[in-house]
Amino acid sequence: MKSVLSSAALAAAVVACPAHAQNLDQVVVTANRGERPIGETLADVTVIDRDAIDRSAAAGLPELLRAYGALEISQNGGPGAVSGLFLRGTRTSQTLILVDGVRLENPSSGGGNLEYLPLSAIDRIEIVRGPASAMYGSGAIGGVIQIFTRTGDGAAKPFASVGIGSRSTWQAQAGVSGSTGPSGGAGRAGTTRYALSVGAEGTQGYEATRPVSPAYQNDRDGNLRRHVNASLVQGLGGGWEAGGSLMIAEGRVQYDDAFSTPESARMAYRTSAANGFVRGRVQADWSTELRVGRTGIDYTFSGFSYAPRMSSQTVTWQNTVALPVGRLQFGVDHLRQRIEGEGVTRGDFVVLRSVRNTDSIFGAYELTQGAHLLRVMLRQDRIETVGSEPTGGVAWGYRIDPKWLVRASYASAFRAPTFDDLYSPFGANPALRPEKSRGVDLALERRSGGSLFKATAFASRIRDAIELDASFVPQNVDSARVHGVSVEARERIGPVALRAQATWQDPRGERIDAATGATVTGPLSRRARHHAVFGADWHTGPVRMGATWVLQGARFDTDGNRIAGYGVLDLNAVVPLGQGWDLFGRLGNVTDRRYETAWGYNMPPRTLFVGVRYGMGG
Repeated sequence: MKSVLSSAALAAAVVACPAHAQNLDQVVVTANRGERPIGETLADVTVIDRDAIDRSAAAGLPELLRAYGALEISQNGGPGAVSGLFLRGTRTSQTLILVDGVRLENPSSGGGNLEYLPLSAIDRIEIVRGPASAMYGSGAIGGVIQIFTRTGDGAAKPFASVGIGSRSTWQAQAGVSGSTGPSGGAGRAGTTRYALSVGAEGTQGYEATRPVSPAYQNDRDGNLRRHVNASLVQGLGGGWEAGGSLMIAEGRVQYDDAFSTPESARMAYRTSAANGFVRGRVQADWSTELRVGRTGIDYTFSGFSYAPRMSSQTVTWQNTVALPVGRLQFGVDHLRQRIEGEGVTRGDFVVLRSVRNTDSIFGAYELTQGAHLLRVMLRQDRIETVGSEPTGGVAWGYRIDPKWLVRASYASAFRAPTFDDLYSPFGANPALRPEKSRGVDLALERRSGGSLFKATAFASRIRDAIELDASFVPQNVDSARVHGVSVEARERIGPVALRAQATWQDPRGERIDAATGATVTGPLSRRARHHAVFGADWHTGPVRMGATWVLQGARFDTDGNRIAGYGVLDLNAVVPLGQGWDLFGRLGNVTDRRYETAWGYNMPPRTLFVGVRYGMGG
C-alpha cells in the first residue's frame, strides 16, 4: 500500500510533465449540450478519442475509462460481468450515461451497464465531472459520460481488424465510413454521410472469483459478444440535415454465483441504442434540433426465470439563440421508461408499476465579455409518482491570458428513486424522496497546443441517499460528503507524449443508526482516497509504443472487507506494414499483478493480444 501512496504523491511532482496526443482546442458537446471549444466549457472535461481506444490495453469499456477517464471502477467477475464506476466519489447510479445524446439507463437499479458496450463501435467518449442535473436531469450527480458511436465523412474508408490473444481471446470487425455528394459541410443539399460496422469477440475467460468468495465456482468465466453499428446523415440544404444512428450489442456471459452451478450461471444480454434527429437554422441566429431516441437493456438468465426487458424512450427539442449580448439555450425533454418480461411483469411476483414518464424544461444563458465567461443553467423535472425537482447551476471563468483560465462553479443535482426502490414486490417504499446534492468546483487551467495543466478542487454533499434498512426496505437514511483535488496534465517532450491524472479525495458517508439514533460516519465503499494514472506514448518514424500505469489506493467493500491497493502496468505497440495495414499488440497487466476491485473477485491476469488491421490509422 505504501508504494501506491508514494506513487500517488509522485503525481504532484510529475504532473507538470503531462500526455496522450490530443487536440486541446477541440470541440466537445456534452458539457454544454452543444458544440463548444473544450477550453470554453467551464467544466472539468476529459475526451478519450478513437486513437486512445485503438491503442489501449483495456479488455472492456470500464477498464478503458479507468485508464483514461480519471475514475474508479469495480468488476464482479470476468469479461462482461457486472461493473460499477465511481466518478468523484459518487456511485454507479449517480453518473448519467448517454449514447449519441440518448440516455442509457437501467430503470430497475440505475446505471448504464457499460460492460456490454463494445469498444470497437465507439468513436470517442466525453466525460464531464461534477453535478450536471441542471442540463440532463436525474442521475447526473457525479457527472455525465457520453459515448459517441462511429460516424462518416469524406471519401469511403473501409476498415477491418482481426486479432487473437491469451485464454482463447479473439476479435474481428469490419466496416466502412464516408460520404457521398457535394462537399461543403453539414447541411449541404445532396450530401450523405454514412458509417456501418459489424464485429464479434469472445474469450474463454479466467477464474473470476477467489476461493474465499461465497460466489466461488471452480471454472472459467467467458464472454461472447457481437455487435452492429450504423449511422446515416442526409444534408437537406439551407443548413438543415436529418439522420440517425443505431448500435446493437448482444452476447452471452458466464459468471460465478452462490445460488447456481457452473452450468447454469450463464446470462444472455442485449443492449441497444437508436436515435433519429432533424436539425438546422430557423434563422441566422437561431438553431434548433429535434431528437427522438430509444435505448434498451435486456437479460435472460439460465439458472432461474428472470428475463427483464427495460427501455428508455426520449424526445428532446433543443434551441440555441444568439442574442445581442451572449446566447440563450432552451428546450424540453420527455422520458418514458418501461420494464417488462418474465419475473417482472409476468410470474408469481410482479412490479407494482411498469411505466414511468418524466417531463422536463431547461434553459441556459452564456456570456463572454472581455476576459470573463459566464454560464447560468436552470431545469425543472416532473417525474410521475415522485414529484417535481428543480435544479440549477452557475459557472464563471476568467482568462488571465489566452492560455490560462481560472474558473469556479456551483450546481445542484438529484437522482430519482429507481423502479426497484418504488415498485418492487419485495419491500418497495413509495414514500422515498430523490437523492439531492450540491457541488462546487474551483479550477486553474493552462492550454497551449498539445499541452495541458489542470488543477481542480471540488466538494459535494449528497443528502437523502437511498439505502436498504435491516428489513431490506429502501430508506432515505444516508448522506455523503466528498471533497478533494484532481490534477491532469499533458506534455510532449520530443517524440514522447506524457500524461498524468491524479485524484486525492475524502469520500465519506453518514448513516443514522436505527438502534441508537446516532450518526455513524465512515468511508464510502469501493472508493479510495487516492487514485492516479500515468502514461507515455512514443512515436518516432513508423513505430508507435505506449505505456499506462494505473494506481489505486486501498478501500473497503460493501461488506466491510478491506481491498488492497494496486498498481497495474499496460503496454501497447503499433507497427505499420504498408499499404494501410498495421500490426498491433497489447500486453495488459505486465507484471501479472493479482488484484481486486470488488472483494473476492479477481481482475484480469497478464493478457497478450496481437492482431492486424487495415485502414484504422497507426
